[in-house]
Amino acid sequence: MNNDASKKRILRIVSGCAALLLMGVIFFFSAQPGEDSDEVSTGLLSLLFGQGLDFALLWNALARKVAHVLEFGALAAPVAIFFGTFRLRRVEAFCWPVAFCVLYAISDELHQLFVEGRSCEAADVLVDSFGVLLSVAVVRLLARLYERRKKTKPIERTDFALDDASELVLDAFSAFVCGKPAAHAPTEAQAEAFVAVSFAQKILPMTAEAVLSSGETMAPALRSRLKLEAAAQAAGQIRRTEPFLRAYRAMTQAGAQPLCVKGAACRALYPKPELRISADEDLLVREEDFDCCAGALRDLGFVSMGAGEDYEVTFRHRESGAVIELHRSLFPEDGGVYSRFNTLLGDLFDGTETVAVEGVPVLCPAAEKHVLYLILHTFKHFLVAGVGVRQLADIALFAQAHPVDWQTVFDKCASVRLEGFLSAVLCVGIERFGLDAARINAPRFDAHADTEPLLRDVMSGGIYGERNEDHRRAGHLTFRRYSDALSGKRTGFRRALFPPKESIRRKYPFAAKHGFLLPAAYLARLCRYIFTRHDADKTLSDARQRSDLMRRYGIF
Repeated sequence: MNNDASKKRILRIVSGCAALLLMGVIFFFSAQPGEDSDEVSTGLLSLLFGQGLDFALLWNALARKVAHVLEFGALAAPVAIFFGTFRLRRVEAFCWPVAFCVLYAISDELHQLFVEGRSCEAADVLVDSFGVLLSVAVVRLLARLYERRKKTKPIERTDFALDDASELVLDAFSAFVCGKPAAHAPTEAQAEAFVAVSFAQKILPMTAEAVLSSGETMAPALRSRLKLEAAAQAAGQIRRTEPFLRAYRAMTQAGAQPLCVKGAACRALYPKPELRISADEDLLVREEDFDCCAGALRDLGFVSMGAGEDYEVTFRHRESGAVIELHRSLFPEDGGVYSRFNTLLGDLFDGTETVAVEGVPVLCPAAEKHVLYLILHTFKHFLVAGVGVRQLADIALFAQAHPVDWQTVFDKCASVRLEGFLSAVLCVGIERFGLDAARINAPRFDAHADTEPLLRDVMSGGIYGERNEDHRRAGHLTFRRYSDALSGKRTGFRRALFPPKESIRRKYPFAAKHGFLLPAAYLARLCRYIFTRHDADKTLSDARQRSDLMRRYGIF
């Protein structure tokens, strides 16, 4: 990414200098008196064709028109290259250099009004403009061909090196998911890092189980610590699962039909479900059942956590700490990216499946829609901050356990530019989590997708990626760029810094109430960014890195 920026900067400087030089040459020739200019052109014709003065005079007018085409065509080439180094739409990249050169042609003709023996002619401007249009068209065509060739050229695989702790955690987690003991256990020196990475990824009970059954000798203190940490987290999950199942039964007995998505439904796919920890449980309910389900939760000791958002309300159980999110829709209806995700999912109540969670029948969306939601939800986190390895394992286990029409899933993902991302996620499942490649019955599936950048990004953060302020802001920029890419709008970070009026009005209610205060809202947003940011360079650097990662999978 930095290499591309450096190349653009060099190209911008070289083309800009070349354009200035040619403008100077044109100005010099235009400053020549009429007689001197005629002598130069006729003398040049005589020299080139070996003819006499009469021949040169006869063809002089035509030669001067050709010279106009050539000199302004030559000027237009570096000008078009210069403008092409900026983030412009195709129409803008064509129109700006044409407008610049035509304006210079007009100024050149006006300049000749003040030169002895020269005149200002509209015909010359038209001839100059023809040369400009021809030259810019050729430059833009060559640029398009270069971009197309660059897109079809395979991206080189990156050097991939997880740190020792991350590699050890990933191997242990893979072994657990596949129902095997880990190949290696952490040494005493690796213990702290192993626990820290496992905890950040919310997979410590599973990695601990795998290394404890590895058969390798471990320090007694480390073995005891892993057992205690794993047992404590597993016990907490069991304690939270029981009130969730009671709440689910109460909702169904009240006549509602809530759908369980991810969480408990995915936990049932693991070798030891109680070791797969869930921070919360997600239930999708129909609008007409929402109040009924919320009432059932309150009757069982759940309390609402804040006002919530339009599309979901979070409830927490006082005694166990169990958290249940009631969803009206699985993504917010924002009129943009997430609304499009909801449209792709369609009506999730149209065709459902039953999954047994600790002996309790729980209703879930049909497998094809459920796995599509898992993919979209994983991408949502991947886009803005990063995603944990557990989500990738959820998708792999779901794909292994359920028959899915993958061609349909790929077609829907392709409509939101996630075809390459889905291929990489499934390839991780095949390489690490025992997914049978033969189950992915889709011509669009790229079985050779480069999983290395994805795994490195996944293991570099926690369950929801990195969570510092700079990374959060970088995620906002990346999200805006993805949103613009889907809508066909101009992409770039400027739009994230100055979002549409509707976005500002949602964030600053006073601007929605009093329209004339909209500039004040923009100013407040800018001041908030300036005075609360940690490191603007770090934010932009993170945004560029995430953009590069998205580009690798064809998202940008």
